[in-house]
Amino acid sequence: MEVLETSVYAEDLERARAFYEGVLGLPCFQFRPPRHAFFRAGRGVFLVFNPSLTEKETDLPPHGARGSVHVAFRVEEGELPEWEKRLKAAGYPVWWAEWPKGKSLYTQDPAGNLVELAPGEIWDL
Repeated sequence: MEVLETSVYAEDLERARAFYEGVLGLPCFQFRPPRHAFFRAGRGVFLVFNPSLTEKETDLPPHGARGSVHVAFRVEEGELPEWEKRLKAAGYPVWWAEWPKGKSLYTQDPAGNLVELAPGEIWDL
C-alpha cells in the first residue's frame, strides 16, 4: 500500500496554483475554482481544496481544515540548496531542519500550510 492522494486546504486557489505549479513545478491537471486544484506529484496526486465549500459537501463526506496543515514532498538532499534559492526568489520563507539521516527544508504556501521538501532517507526510504 502507498499514498495515492493527500490534500491541503486553501481559500485562494489562484495563489495556491501559482505556488504549487509555478514555484514547485507540480503539473496542475484539474483546476476548478472556487472548489479545487489537482496536481500530479510523482506517482500520486496532490489536492488543494477550498474548505469553505468542501466542509458543506453532500455528495461526498464533508472535509476541510483550518490553520496550518503539513505535507512533505520527496526530493534529493543535494537539490535542497536550489530549492531554497527558488523559494526565496519567489518571496517564500525557508527553514532548515537536520535529522539523524539527513536535512529537510520547510516553507509555507500562500494559505499558511507547512510544506516540507525532504529526501526519503530521513525515513529510511
